[in-house]
Amino acid sequence: MAIAKTIIVVAPEGAFRRSLEFALEVEGFSVESHAQLSEAERSPTIAIALCAVVDESVLGSGAGPARSLDMIPRPVILLANEISTAVARKGLMVLTKPLCGSDLADALQGLSAL
Repeated sequence: MAIAKTIIVVAPEGAFRRSLEFALEVEGFSVESHAQLSEAERSPTIAIALCAVVDESVLGSGAGPARSLDMIPRPVILLANEISTAVARKGLMVLTKPLCGSDLADALQGLSAL
């Protein structure tokens, strides 16, 4: 599958990460997944992937989350428990959990607006 259709998934909990992988693969995307943000940042794919889907639980607290996401050079879809926990960043789209139906697929279609 083409690299441009690759999505980087970062979520620490294995079952949730696998469910995201499945949902994205069903939509025709190739998925590279990681349990930690630092692993994704070191991946050669991060520079050429379509985007990263990041669960907020991999982010630290305080000023750290914004800096952590800045290390990802692609658009980011942040999966957050509350909209207020999101950090401001260009190229950031926030989806609140729990995800419903086609939320993630719809967000990926909206990437062209970022």
